[in-house]
Amino acid sequence: MKHQIADLLYSLGQSQLISSIQEFSPEELDMFWAQIKKYDPQVAKLQRGLLLSSVPIADYSPWNEFAESGNDQDRFRGEALIKQGKVGCLILAGGQGTRFGYAGPKGAVPVTAIKGKSCFQLFSEKCKAAGLWAGKKLPLCIMTSPSNHAQTIQVFQSNNYFGLDAEQVSFFQQGILPFMDDTGNWLLEKKGKILEGPDGNGHALHLFFQTGIGEQWKKAGIEYLNVIFVDNPLADPFDPEFVGFTERSKVDAALKAIKRLNVDEKMGVVAEFRGKLKVIEYSEIPCTASLFNLSSTGMFCIRMDFIEYLCKEIAPEFPLHLARKMAKVFDGSAEHPIQIWKCERFLFDLLDYVRGSAVLVCPREKIYAPLKNASGDKSLETVRQALLLHDKQQYLALTGKVAPVDEFELDPAFYYPSKTLSQSLKEFTLLNKTYVKPQDNACG
Repeated sequence: MKHQIADLLYSLGQSQLISSIQEFSPEELDMFWAQIKKYDPQVAKLQRGLLLSSVPIADYSPWNEFAESGNDQDRFRGEALIKQGKVGCLILAGGQGTRFGYAGPKGAVPVTAIKGKSCFQLFSEKCKAAGLWAGKKLPLCIMTSPSNHAQTIQVFQSNNYFGLDAEQVSFFQQGILPFMDDTGNWLLEKKGKILEGPDGNGHALHLFFQTGIGEQWKKAGIEYLNVIFVDNPLADPFDPEFVGFTERSKVDAALKAIKRLNVDEKMGVVAEFRGKLKVIEYSEIPCTASLFNLSSTGMFCIRMDFIEYLCKEIAPEFPLHLARKMAKVFDGSAEHPIQIWKCERFLFDLLDYVRGSAVLVCPREKIYAPLKNASGDKSLETVRQALLLHDKQQYLALTGKVAPVDEFELDPAFYYPSKTLSQSLKEFTLLNKTYVKPQDNACG
């Protein structure tokens, strides 16, 4: 076993780890072998090459061809497609909730102020509400990571899929890659285990088809895939205007963007490179960063026939991107924190292969309130404030009245209201309720 491991480590360019295996127990050797034999020597070479190479800054310019949300015709067009059962949603949900003191998937962290609903629950309830509104059961797919896959499925099973049928929800796992030090060497998390993490969302579409889910959806008549992130509770899994905009634009993929706050905001920017739409990761933004006025939300609407073409006909390896992280490393006797390099692939690199793309710019307060930090900006506090503001705006839109209470929560059904519900809300007054459901007597 030691000889096998040594040979593989040598082929992976990680021979510095060979001396470490001499101290491993038989159980640790088995665990180590099972871990490293899934690594691709070519990917290991790409990792090291990315770290040791000097990549010139490309000649990017701001992307100026975009539409702004608020087009009723696009909404009507998208509503028709959803009611025809032609739209599905993929949620990217590989993260853990440890930063927020939660021992489980990030999508299970309680985020709403009144009910303490998680993003998993919010998106599932939105999916159910959109399905009731459309008269069809709409499909939902969730990309997990090896670290939270079993937990995520358990969350859904123990909550009866938050009102959805189990057949409506599919799961698959993203890949993983080792972390590196400054010279490209892999590191140990503990005896018998390489320090590694999820490899990003870049191959989500590949895995979506490789697992057979994409084929099933295409056979079921799905023509458009909405892609959202699990840590953005304002994301709409079945946004009719966005779907209608994509259809009208006759493009392979459309991107939702927002106006950029400042040059220090940690969001990718929307750019042009050689006539094509690009997203530049915030850690790679060139020195001309102040020129870019649009930020990418990462939310896409993508044609299913393009996804099939991308995965079956082209099957590209999306490029790796470097990110600086802190991690605990095992040095042979103890763990200690150091800065390491993480390699990730990003979904936005699909834009290199599209036959046409478009950008829809939306108000930030309506679509984007990510949960990134334990405190301060993009924390639970700011997410809850954004959700409350969103509910107040929806209440005003539905009733024509300003909400008379400071804090409340609307059931997701109010974001896909039937004609009956819309009519009854004209006479509805929010009194002392903190959570409002369609079946409340006052709502009709």
